[in-house]
This record gives sequence, structure tokens and C-alpha cells, in this order.
Amino acid sequence: MSADNSNGNGPWGKRQDDGPPDLFDIIKKFFTGGQSNSEKSSDDHPGRYVGYGLIVLVILWALSGIFVVSPAEQSVVLRFGKYVSTEGPGPHWIPRFVDSQHTLNVQQVSNFPYQAEMLTRDENIVSVSVAVQYRIKNPENYLFNVVNPDTTLQQATSSALRQVVGQMTLISVLTTGRQQLRDAVEKQLVEILGQYKTGLVITDVTLQPAKPPEAVTHAFDDAIKAREDEQRYINQAEAYARRVESTVKGRVARYKQSAIAYQKEVVLKSEGQTARYLALLHPYQSAPGVTRERLYLDTLSTVLSKTTNIFIDSSGNNVLYLPIDQILKRQLAKMKQSTSISTMNDNNQAPLDITQTSPVDSDTGRPSYSVGEKQ
Repeated sequence: MSADNSNGNGPWGKRQDDGPPDLFDIIKKFFTGGQSNSEKSSDDHPGRYVGYGLIVLVILWALSGIFVVSPAEQSVVLRFGKYVSTEGPGPHWIPRFVDSQHTLNVQQVSNFPYQAEMLTRDENIVSVSVAVQYRIKNPENYLFNVVNPDTTLQQATSSALRQVVGQMTLISVLTTGRQQLRDAVEKQLVEILGQYKTGLVITDVTLQPAKPPEAVTHAFDDAIKAREDEQRYINQAEAYARRVESTVKGRVARYKQSAIAYQKEVVLKSEGQTARYLALLHPYQSAPGVTRERLYLDTLSTVLSKTTNIFIDSSGNNVLYLPIDQILKRQLAKMKQSTSISTMNDNNQAPLDITQTSPVDSDTGRPSYSVGEKQ
């Protein structure tokens, strides 16, 4: 057995090199310098280290092409310097040294302040400052369309702000036209950046308080205070005019209602007197004496019902009782009524005042009175 093995025969009487060569053994020989596992050599062949080095380099090259894009970023892929695609969030792989990538944060908002002195339409100098907030919208345009997008934004802001301020007056810039100024500047910036295709988008434009040059600050403060005083006086005058106007309108309405009521009262009273006269006309024509006597007695009854009580003694002499307290009360009531009434009705008859002139009339035996208007 040992002789057969030494001659190269296998354990079953066959030589080891009679079959096809082993592929794995060939590869190992290539990296080990031509020696197989069965061949023993004390020398290390340098080709083996070169093979190991190539394997490591291939692995490193493959690993170097892996990159991860975060949710707030986008990556631009270039192949030999030419744009290929824009990759979104997630892991990606590119063949390194053939492709390259540039990752940009498209969610981060940047702030750009700008301040300068400008000339208004009425030839006044004003210091205006503005803060522009922006972010990257299109990474491809941001990297390749403009050399420096941030510098372009600064120049566009300066141009837009000067153009808008140059069309406004100083008073408008300092006071009432600030919102209009802010909207116009934002519109101009959006148009300019859209024409240049910078890949930037404006998120907000904040206009800082504008102020005149330091040399004339006090004069402008006085002018602003004077304008505020003028507006306050105008508001006070308008409020007073509205108050007076409402009062006058109320008085006019009240006078109209009083006139209409007085008109109706006079008409109704006249109609009532006419109807009463016509009602008495036919009985008077039928019996003048009786009607005259009845009218006389009705009149006396009406008049005497409003006078004080009269006591007559058994001897026939009249005793007149005068309630002084009641007379004073009536006089005070008349004085109050005269002060509250502005005009008197000329068509109304004045109340009658009856005063006693003699105790007894010689012909009729009745008390004698003289009738006259109460003063």
C-alpha cells in the first residue's frame, strides 16, 4: 500500500492526476503562487497578498457607494458630472468614481436680513430693513442653474425693495403703506427667482420698522405726532357732529309728531263744536226761549261746578267761603303749567272767571255775577 501511494496511486489503485482538475484547487494555487494544499513550501508567494488586497478594495468600493438620505433631504446624483436623477429619503447605492451625489436639506428655512437707505417718490431718504425667509425647493436648479443662489437672492431683494420704495411716499412707508410695501416686495422676489430658476422658494417676508435718517429723526417724530393729533381732532369733530345730528333729528321728529297731533286735535275739536252747534240749531228754531234757558242753566252749572262752595243764610244775604289754601295750590299749578308749555292754543277759549258783584239781583232775586276771562 505504501508503495502504491508513493507512486501516485490512490487508495483504490488509481493515480490522483488521472481525473479532471479541481476548480477550487486551481483558484487557491493562483492566489498562493502555484502551490496547492498538498504541496508544502516554506516560502510565501507575494501574489497571495495581492489577491487579498484586490478583494478588500472591491469590498470597500462597493461599500463606499452606499448612502442614506434623511426625510428632510434630497440627493442629486451625477454621472461623470452630468445630472442623472434626484433621490428621495432612504438608502441608495451608486458606483463610486462613476457616479457622485450631493445631498441638500430641502426643509430647512434660512433667514436673510437686508437693510439700506433708499429714496422715496417724494425725494426723501428712508432707512428700510427687511428679513427674507426661504428654503430650497428644487435641488437641481439650486446646484446648476445659478452660480450662487444665495447671492442672487440678496441682489433680488435689494432690487425689489428699492423698486417698491421708489414708487411710494415717505409717509406711506412709515405709517399706512407698510403692508402694501411688504406684499409688493414678496411678489417681486417670487417673480425674479422664478425667472432665474434658482430653485429657492420664499416662505415669508418680514418688514422691519422703517425710520428716517438720524439727522431728521426728531422732525419726523414731530410730524407724525402732529398727524396723529389731526386725526384725533377729526375723529372728535365727527363724533360731535353725529351726536348733534342725532339730537336734532330727534327734536325734528318730536316737533313733527306734536304738530300732527295738534292738527288732529284742532280738526276733531272743530268738528265736535260744529256737530254740537248743528244739534242745537233745530231745537232752538223750534223753541228759542226754552233752549236759551236750558243753555243758560247748563252754562251756570258747568261754571259753578269749578268754583268754591257758596253758603246762603236764612236772611237772604250771601256768605262766600274762600279756601285760601286751595286757591294758592291752583295758582302754583297754573304757574308750573305756564312754564312747561311753549305756545298757547289761540282757538281754545279761555276759562271763565266768575266774581260776585252784588249780594242779590233786584229783579230775579238770584246772586249777580260778572263773567270775564281769567288773567
